[in-house]
Amino acid sequence: MINKKRDNPAALTNFWICLFRKAIGAFSILFLCAFGSYAQSNAHEKSKFAIIDPAYSPDTLSPKTSVIENAPSWIYGHSELECWRLQLYQQRKDAAKLLVGYPGVFHQPFTDCSFKLGFEGGQTVKKINFRAIGFGKVYINGAYTYSFPESDSSHTIKLSNTTQIKEIRFDIIGKSGPPALLIKNGILSTSNKHWQWKAANTQWETAYHHFQNSEGLPPHKLDAPTVTLKPVSSRHNLYDFGRELLGYILIKSDDKPIINAGESEEEALDIRNGILEQSLDIESISGNVWKTKSPLALRYLYVPNSHPENISCDAIFSPLAYKGAFACSDSTLTRIWMNSAYTLRLCMHDFLLDGIKRDRLPWAGDMAMSLWVNAYSFYAPEFVRRSLVALGRAGISNKNINGIIDYSLWWVIAQDQYQLYFNDMPHLTNEWGRIKDALGVLSSHCDSNGFLIPKGDDWLFIDWVEQEKWTALQILWYWAQKSGAKLAHRVGDSEAEKYWANNFQELGANLKEAAWCTKKQVWLSKNDMDSEETRHPNFLSIASGLTNLEEGAGIKALLEGEKVKPVGTPYMEGFEMIALAQLSGTNSMLGLVNGYWGGMLDRGATTFWEAYNPKGSKENQYSFYERPYGKSLCHAWSSGPAYFLPSELFGLKPLEDGWKRFSLDPDIGCLSWASVCLPTKYGNIKVDIENNNIQIAIPAGTIMEWEGKSFDGPQTIKDKLD
Repeated sequence: MINKKRDNPAALTNFWICLFRKAIGAFSILFLCAFGSYAQSNAHEKSKFAIIDPAYSPDTLSPKTSVIENAPSWIYGHSELECWRLQLYQQRKDAAKLLVGYPGVFHQPFTDCSFKLGFEGGQTVKKINFRAIGFGKVYINGAYTYSFPESDSSHTIKLSNTTQIKEIRFDIIGKSGPPALLIKNGILSTSNKHWQWKAANTQWETAYHHFQNSEGLPPHKLDAPTVTLKPVSSRHNLYDFGRELLGYILIKSDDKPIINAGESEEEALDIRNGILEQSLDIESISGNVWKTKSPLALRYLYVPNSHPENISCDAIFSPLAYKGAFACSDSTLTRIWMNSAYTLRLCMHDFLLDGIKRDRLPWAGDMAMSLWVNAYSFYAPEFVRRSLVALGRAGISNKNINGIIDYSLWWVIAQDQYQLYFNDMPHLTNEWGRIKDALGVLSSHCDSNGFLIPKGDDWLFIDWVEQEKWTALQILWYWAQKSGAKLAHRVGDSEAEKYWANNFQELGANLKEAAWCTKKQVWLSKNDMDSEETRHPNFLSIASGLTNLEEGAGIKALLEGEKVKPVGTPYMEGFEMIALAQLSGTNSMLGLVNGYWGGMLDRGATTFWEAYNPKGSKENQYSFYERPYGKSLCHAWSSGPAYFLPSELFGLKPLEDGWKRFSLDPDIGCLSWASVCLPTKYGNIKVDIENNNIQIAIPAGTIMEWEGKSFDGPQTIKDKLD
């Protein structure tokens, strides 16, 4: 018999709401009986009714990937492909006429570099077939051997039978992309892990390997595939695709169509709107077929001037599988999870993008929440790795990441979280020098108490709210230094580990003296005992571990009340939900999630918005940045429920990198049943709870910690909750 640890009678204020939700959930089970089931997990089967993604698959990549994993790999310089793609995304942002700036300093990929491979004793090679991005020269044993022009075709070098290769070097200058090399066969294959790369005055370092693809394109030219979709309904020239999409519109029409697109019906119909959020330029591609020049973020398309024969959308989807799943007796919460995962999925293209209408670019401040949702829904670490690499490659000596001081902190925090959830030590080995440098730069802007002081031109963001943010910044600085100590421990840098551990502990003590109100047991907004109370430092102190749950009574009361100004975005609301679940139990959180994210669903959302005010008027609900449709209605930072619903309801969290060891601490509150499937590199963790019965599947190679006991996988446990 197992006792639930987080039962909280005070949280039963939502009891009657939950009874109603249970009744709705019962209908969901009946609905499922009419359809086939997914073998992946109970959570997949029970959430089938909520699928919103037209490219949904629980176990195979959809759409089908063109990547060939077992073929010889292309090699690039470390981060060169990622930084080149980020540069391309910025160009595409401008071509699409998106109304967004992109501050910060980003690494410009090198146009010339060298690749080399050496052998002890030498190797006899008669012929070398290779492809290169760029033109250049080949040197064997230090002697010039061959020149090659820029070409998409292969090059061939024939050697005499007596040539012993001790070292081969390719000097390449790239014009149409980052220099890269592919040798498919033999001892010189670029799959060999000993290939090295250098550029300009850099040192030789291990080259970075990228998969080939069936399209024969070098990896930096490969884009996500598309799925052709038709509108699900239409009326009076307004076409509804049924859900948010990012893609190219194709129209068959004798006359050039005039179009207006919208994430909302109101935006699509507002043809007099003078501030377009994205380019509507359209061109003829063959005969009477027209296609938009840039992809559009839309659900609705309005074509007022003609009666087209055919309309479709080539919707862009990165190949992914919904390896994770969540379902519960509250059908609204199940839908919220599914729509949250779909929100992130639409924003995963090379990087973890901010939004699909306006930004289409990665921002470090969104990284932690997007990373967590990725881990619990898709377990696709490559999107996280690329984002971290591209954003941090230039360092912060001249400017903070994305030009925002707290985004530099989030970048360090995300590096730690990436290791915790995905365990990618080769990445950390490459990144550790830049992480140390970033922490050093930030430390140089601290006062004698260790408080981080923004420079005059630093943008301090935290959230879209106008209020004092000093304490919230210091808590993020505390979290970043704590993350730095953990990262140093992983790479064996004991000196750095000790330094940053001492720093974050000292900062925590100094901050508590400066901004902790002992009487109210809450954090104040700045180092002034007369300053106001705000939400952000209080819930961030729980998320960062600065405040122990045992001393969180005042924070709990503050977050549950309405006296303090609400957060500005679903991004920060996600952190607040995490803190509430840990302080108040899950019942308190569930009612708020239903009201907030469920409120967006009630207003017609299929993906979750950049900002949301449940009390705001519907007339102005899409306006932002003083523009009528400036608000992004598909924003990655708003996808938090796909993470915190399973993590907090089941207490499923990694205790060692990559889920080698993990915790279970279930508290499903007033729900009658709940199921989760959580993907890891070891396999899926599956937990099903119904009528106080629990069943847990632990994958091989992992250890589960539950109620002070350890359980080794693989095994399935059945027990009762009291």
